[in-house]
Order: sequence, then structure tokens, then C-alpha cells
Amino acid sequence: MRKPFAIAAALAATLLSAGFSGTAHAETVPGCASAKQIGTTGYVKYQGATIASVKQFAGCGKNYAYTWVWDSYAQNHTFRVTNWIAVIDGTEEYPGSESRSTTRQELWGAGGATLDKCTRAVASVTVPGGGYVSGWTDKRC
Repeated sequence: MRKPFAIAAALAATLLSAGFSGTAHAETVPGCASAKQIGTTGYVKYQGATIASVKQFAGCGKNYAYTWVWDSYAQNHTFRVTNWIAVIDGTEEYPGSESRSTTRQELWGAGGATLDKCTRAVASVTVPGGGYVSGWTDKRC
């Protein structure tokens, strides 16, 4: 029978080899602790590697975009991150809440009063050379 420590060590090694890295962090919407994540987590990728996660939260009458730039990217690159809630109307998407930019690893976007619309959270992260890459969550109605 395997000992719990050996099982935990094997699991940790598996997660690290799969490319999961970073520090655990709280995901609580500032000013709306009751908000919950809706939909799937989206990922921002650059050169085949995941560099950020994007999530959509709902609560207190609003939708919120949340982005976390992964440690493996943040520790080795200068970057800016922007996120927003995109409102989906048929085949059109448009920002439903204001975008923000930062050099911080964690970014909560401004809440949008879009609970009655189809939405997704979108994030963009700058990459070397001045370009950017984006990722998004699934559509939630």
C-alpha cells in the first residue's frame, strides 16, 4: 500500500511536468464577495505555452472579467494585460464593460451590468515585439 506522502509527491510531479505552475491565489471580486465563476476558464497562449487564465464571474447585478498571468510568464517578461466582458449579439461582439490595462499579474475588470445578455470574458496580454495574444471564456446566456 502506498503512503499518502508518496501519492502526494507523485501527483505534484505529474502536475509540474504537465506545465502547471504558479501560486494559488484568491478569486474574490472586489466589492462583491458573493460573485461566482460562470462558464469555463479560458486560456491565453503564446508560442504554444499558456501564459494567462481568464474567467467570468457573475454577482451583485454584474458580470466581471478576471485574468491571472501565470508565474512562468510574469517572472520572465514585461507585459500589460487588458480584460473586458464582451456582449454577444448574434454574430457581433462588443465590449460590455470598460477595459483596463495593468502590469500586475492579477486583473479584475470593471463590472458590466450585462447579466441579461450573452457574454464572455476576454483577456489580452502583450508579448515581446509589441504584439498581443488573447483568450476568452465560453459564451454564457
